[in-house]
Amino acid sequence: MKDSDVHVSAVELRGVTKRFGSRTVLDSINLEVARGEIVVIVGASGCGKSTLLKIVSGIETVDQGQVLLSGQDCTATPPYRRPVHTVFQNYALFPHLDVTANVAFPLSVAGVPRAERERLVQEALGWVQLERHAQRRVDSLSGGERQRVALARALVDSPQCVLLDEPLSALDPHLRAQTLELLQNIQKRLATTFLFITHDREEALRLGHRIGVLNCGRLEQVGTPQEMYDAPRTAFVASFLGKINWIAGDYVHSGGSRTLVVEGQGVPCIGENGIAAGNVQLGIRPEDVQITIDGWLAAQVIGRQFLGDCVVLELQLASGAIIVADCREPLPDALPGQQVRIRWSPEAAHLFAMNGAMTK
Repeated sequence: MKDSDVHVSAVELRGVTKRFGSRTVLDSINLEVARGEIVVIVGASGCGKSTLLKIVSGIETVDQGQVLLSGQDCTATPPYRRPVHTVFQNYALFPHLDVTANVAFPLSVAGVPRAERERLVQEALGWVQLERHAQRRVDSLSGGERQRVALARALVDSPQCVLLDEPLSALDPHLRAQTLELLQNIQKRLATTFLFITHDREEALRLGHRIGVLNCGRLEQVGTPQEMYDAPRTAFVASFLGKINWIAGDYVHSGGSRTLVVEGQGVPCIGENGIAAGNVQLGIRPEDVQITIDGWLAAQVIGRQFLGDCVVLELQLASGAIIVADCREPLPDALPGQQVRIRWSPEAAHLFAMNGAMTK
């Protein structure tokens, strides 16, 4: 690799739009995936995630925009000539072949000599810890083992990017956690570029160097897991990446001053400038709700659940709104039927216009 190539993105989408009939599935998508980076695209079913991955792989074509792989325009390049491999949700393995033959398949197609092919396959099986299963037929393997065979096949010829299409969705929680750790270890060892799609926010937060949230074909925000969780730009992003309480509020402008009114009370808020007067949504994550005697709002405890590391309180405000608080400190007096007062750090408040746009 030339030194000048180091800063070229492994994958770049420029204004990619895809339509099926009158329906726009992807709308002007701009995305860059750096070499050696894990980017996770997360979103609900039907939001366009799989279509985005198919466009990168070449299985689907674009209606507008460009697909660049390592700086080369591959928009019109057929799938078999693109330097990427896909790990599919259903693995797409050959059930009549053994593990070695499945992993060796892309090398055989590329005409790699037998001795080199055997060396590369053994190396790839070592990455996914399947050396002892090299001669087994894949139809005799467990789901987790088949998933690792598919991953080894995708990695065996060192593609510029591995595309992962919800590869963990069929695994039980224990195997999913193991496979996530395996993916992280492989990526660190090989500096492989991963473009990973999922609808599972925990997978996204644990695995991604950066996360992109896709909503109805639009990429609403891209950033590090912490940026996305702590500073969401839209109400959809805030809701999708974690539990959040929504409380209706009003911005009141009077005599040059601005006040955020929630439940009839004025509450402190950061970032008042630039927010239009009127109705807003105030989002507070459960871990940011504080139970204190000097709280701003009154609430009644209507539910309590002990989860070991925290106590989860279900609270009802005077308006009838229900919010949840994750409390790390003992609260012997916060029992169902009792009154408490709540507050939060102004920095923890996420404010959005009622249409879901960010207001700060």
